[in-house]
Amino acid sequence: MNALELCAAAGAGEDGESIAGLDAAFAPGRFHVLRGPAGCGKNLVLRWLGLLQPPEGGDVLVEGSGTRALNEDARAELRTQRFGFVFGAPFLLNTFSVIENVAMPLFKVSQVTPEEARRRTEALLAFVGLTEAAEFPVEELPPYAQYQVAVARGLINEPSFLMVENLDGTLAGGELHAFVELLHRAGEKYGTTIVASASPGMPLLWPQRLLDLEGGAIVRDVELLPETGA
Repeated sequence: MNALELCAAAGAGEDGESIAGLDAAFAPGRFHVLRGPAGCGKNLVLRWLGLLQPPEGGDVLVEGSGTRALNEDARAELRTQRFGFVFGAPFLLNTFSVIENVAMPLFKVSQVTPEEARRRTEALLAFVGLTEAAEFPVEELPPYAQYQVAVARGLINEPSFLMVENLDGTLAGGELHAFVELLHRAGEKYGTTIVASASPGMPLLWPQRLLDLEGGAIVRDVELLPETGA
């Protein structure tokens, strides 16, 4: 069974993106990249898949179950329980430390003890490589470290799906390479299905499924290894 599916999904986004009748399936535990220029529809698809916005037509299936009939409260509950997000800007709480930013969703969503929250938070900070920065104010961190915090926060509730917006919107070069590697390791370690949007120039650094979008349609859907190139 596919983890996520778009079935004849259609609609428009606030930024002018528009899609008519798109079908796509996203297998579990894989890294999927939606790539294309501004306005192609990639971020609208990402919002649909993350249950942030329902399509005007069609449906989004989560592990075979449709979501179109859900009311907003039910959609929000499913989203908070099963999805994690890394947005184009990290959106961290500058008045809180690194460990507080990562742990915050645990107390909002999951019923865990303070001891369990600390254990899970420290484990994720170790995974992303920020153990030594746990008590740092996030506003003192360089951009790449802020994205590391955002990944840890996105994974803290052990989601089935991690949505990553504008993968290469801020980071470039070695930092982008490290960020993509971190996401791949997250998928391998936690079995998380990762769907990311990216620009047409996004370098293909790791094995992944690539979906190129133009004008609201998928024009290319291939499995790529690093050596195959774009």
